Amino acid sequence: MPSEHKAFDYSPVLEWKALPFQIESLDTFGNRLLIGTSKGQLLVYNVPPRQESGRFKVDLQETKKGFSKKPINQLNVVEEFSVLLSLSDSYVFVHDLTTYTEHARIERTKGCTLYAIDVQDRQDPTADTHRSADTRQQSPVTLKLRLAVVCRRKLIVFEWVHQAVQFREVREINLPHTPEAIQWAGDSIIVGLKKDYLLANVETGSITEIFKTGEKNQVPSITRLPGNEFLLGKDEISIFVGLDSKPTRKYGLRWNEQPVDLQMLAPYVLAITPRDVEVRTVDSAQLVQRIDMPKARFICLGEAMYVASPTNCWRLEPVEMGIQIKDLMASGEFDEALNLAKLIKESPEERVERVLMIKHKQAVAQFAKKHFEAAMQTFSEIDIEPTEVIALYPGLLKEEHQKRFKKPANLDGSELETALTHLVNFLTQQRSRIAKRMGTSGSPSKRLLELSEIIDTTLLKCYLQTNAALVGPLLRVENNCEVEESERLLKQNDRYTELVMLYKNRGMHRKALELLYEKGQQKGRLSGPFNTVQYLERLGAEHIDLILEFSKWILTSEPEEGFSIFISEDYPETAELPQEKVLAHLETNAPQFVVRYLEHVVMKLNSKNPALHNKLLHLYLGKVVGPMKDYLADLNGARPAPAGSEPGELGISRQKLLQFLDVSLYYTPQKMISTFLAIEALFEERAILLGRIGRHDQALSIYAYKLNDPEKAEKYCERQFELDSEGSAEVFHKLLEIYLKPGPDFAVNIPAALGLIRKHYNRIDTSKALALLPLTTKVSDIHEFLTAVMRERFAQRRQGQVLQNLLKAERLQVNVELLKLHQKRVTMDEDRLCYVSRKPIRTSAFYLFPCGIAVLYHLCKNPDICPSKTNCGCPRYAGAELVQGGAENEQPQFTNEFVSDVGSDYGGGYGQTSGYGGRGGFGEDDGFGGFSRGGGGGSRRTGGGYGGGGYGGSPKTGRGSFGGM
Repeated sequence: MPSEHKAFDYSPVLEWKALPFQIESLDTFGNRLLIGTSKGQLLVYNVPPRQESGRFKVDLQETKKGFSKKPINQLNVVEEFSVLLSLSDSYVFVHDLTTYTEHARIERTKGCTLYAIDVQDRQDPTADTHRSADTRQQSPVTLKLRLAVVCRRKLIVFEWVHQAVQFREVREINLPHTPEAIQWAGDSIIVGLKKDYLLANVETGSITEIFKTGEKNQVPSITRLPGNEFLLGKDEISIFVGLDSKPTRKYGLRWNEQPVDLQMLAPYVLAITPRDVEVRTVDSAQLVQRIDMPKARFICLGEAMYVASPTNCWRLEPVEMGIQIKDLMASGEFDEALNLAKLIKESPEERVERVLMIKHKQAVAQFAKKHFEAAMQTFSEIDIEPTEVIALYPGLLKEEHQKRFKKPANLDGSELETALTHLVNFLTQQRSRIAKRMGTSGSPSKRLLELSEIIDTTLLKCYLQTNAALVGPLLRVENNCEVEESERLLKQNDRYTELVMLYKNRGMHRKALELLYEKGQQKGRLSGPFNTVQYLERLGAEHIDLILEFSKWILTSEPEEGFSIFISEDYPETAELPQEKVLAHLETNAPQFVVRYLEHVVMKLNSKNPALHNKLLHLYLGKVVGPMKDYLADLNGARPAPAGSEPGELGISRQKLLQFLDVSLYYTPQKMISTFLAIEALFEERAILLGRIGRHDQALSIYAYKLNDPEKAEKYCERQFELDSEGSAEVFHKLLEIYLKPGPDFAVNIPAALGLIRKHYNRIDTSKALALLPLTTKVSDIHEFLTAVMRERFAQRRQGQVLQNLLKAERLQVNVELLKLHQKRVTMDEDRLCYVSRKPIRTSAFYLFPCGIAVLYHLCKNPDICPSKTNCGCPRYAGAELVQGGAENEQPQFTNEFVSDVGSDYGGGYGQTSGYGGRGGFGEDDGFGGFSRGGGGGSRRTGGGYGGGGYGGSPKTGRGSFGGM
């Protein structure tokens, strides 16, 4: 339970033990204390500041013995209107506040048992005027004083008339029972009956039930608070409500006993109970102080607070906030200390500093009480330097840092593990904050880098003690762990995999690879070459020397694993390695993988390096030459198998060779041809190379006579013809010539020639083919060839005729459009004015719009939009709300002098002497240009102009022109 502290100092002001009267009511203003007695006397005291002894020396200034004939039951000062109200002998009296003389007795209040007053701002009726210093400075003219009087079961409302110095009755409200407590709430009155609280609206007279007063037989209590809040008593609980009588807070103030009277002095509420005076905080409802004041009944608040019993009166003064905060911190009540810190009148900077100080001490106290989660949460709120928090834990900071702080707490076992778990959460948050600061600062400061290093190293230590599985994720990403200390800790805990991550993350690749090599020779998690292979695959080209150096032992012990370093497709870094260096490395340390590496580079990585292609070609050739000689020798003159179909490895090797020669575009055939020409029997390879260097006749001779394979010869021609390279257009003719005019060592192959021209008639020049055929060739042999040629020629001719007729039809259509344009004219006389400038046009160049509006050429801002402000009939005009048309509805420009040929929606002009051509007309698919002696003007979308240059071309065909005029 929270401990109490001293919120108020109190001292006795009056002590009456032998006097024949008692205190019945009291109020205060300024340094004056007014007391109404049971004998009807008004005692006016002057209460000066407290003496050094701690007591008050009270001065009785006036005694008004004839103030009333009966006990003064209620007394209220209204400084704003300089009046004093009192309740005595069942009447409400109005007195002058200066002389205490009676102004009037309000006759309508006969039988009054209690009343309530309210001062309202006329300009802002909802403003909080309860004990406000601002209202005391205002003129009474701007304020409204209202009085609510209880007379049996009636509630009578009065309003003060300042000029007449009297109250005027406003409304009378009937109630079901006699009220025992009332209080103003804006334009309503909260009424406390014996069993219910009601809300009576003064404007309408309506009554609304709020809630019951409680199960116990208690007197209802209603206390007005600053901020238009009210406390309504219900048994031992005081409930907060607003002007609308709805609860304003989720909690109430619970007292040890039912309060007799209450008053608020922020941040505390004081309640007079039968035993003592309780002081509780408004926000937390905690009991702060209990003050022994026997038989206290009354409490009032002005510039000072007074509590009175029938025979005694005490003055209460709040203890200085700073002292209260210190007391609260000393007793561990940090939340209350924070609440008070917000109320101290000081600069925002000082307040922030005070709050941070309190929270810092609160966090340290929470940590000392083993409330680790709460402590870390508080530390996070004040953004404390992480080093100070880490220093609370044993063995986490280096000695050079730890000596700046106090000795760490004594933690061990499960307690230490719990504390470290919450520290990890705190440091993770701090790590994110520092990372953001480092990212935004550009060049982080030395202190920021040092903090980052301390945090990451501490996290590593925490993970090793609480959850070693988190060490890997920490070191795998970018971190600032201190290398030497982290290295020592990881080795000490046998975490070599994580140590490799640390080395890699810090760019210490040699140390990482040396460790992997060392552990790879031993049994354990890092045994074997697998981890080294994965590491090397990700290094990239900038570390090629390390890759080559540390791949040697793997190529020796596990060749396939070592070779995978250079051909892995899992990581893009492998494809970026310098291929010449890798090739030289493999030739020295693992020559068995040279061909496979070159195949990977050439075929998968699509290398365009001629040297690598030539190298692979030489290696393929080397695998074919020796076995080919042995194979031919074993045939004893028999016909060899087709290329690539030889038995065993020879067939596979030769098939690879042929495929590579045919597919690769980057080897150098000029350099390779001499090598292949020197090797017997590789005729097909030789033909491919000859074709690559453009020696088609020699290549075709090999296919036609060396290999005696017309089908392959024709396929060769088809490939070359499709390539459209130099000489490829005549390749079929060359094959035909080879068949019909072979060299002296070969015979004429008439059947193959006839088959060639029948099949590829459209790729061979007919006249040249007929000239090559022998004179003895029968017509029946070439009938199919000639028929195909004639059919194709007829189709071409027919297509030309169709196109010619289409062009004629198009020309006729254009002529018709031209005639239509020439039929429309407009005459420009000397009085014709420019629509924009209102100047005569005369011989100047101009634009003419379809509606007839003419604008000088240099003043026409947009020839596509008519300048008319009204709907003139043009598709687009300046006054149109919705612009119609666009690129598809362009209007013509007119640049003529006197007479223009005008189309309704298109057509150029005709000028007498001007050199301007009209803009071309338009249609859906074609159009016709303007007419002018200076030359033809072109349409934007369609045909060219008509004039000095003649007819322009059609937009579709672009063909033909007509002679100039």
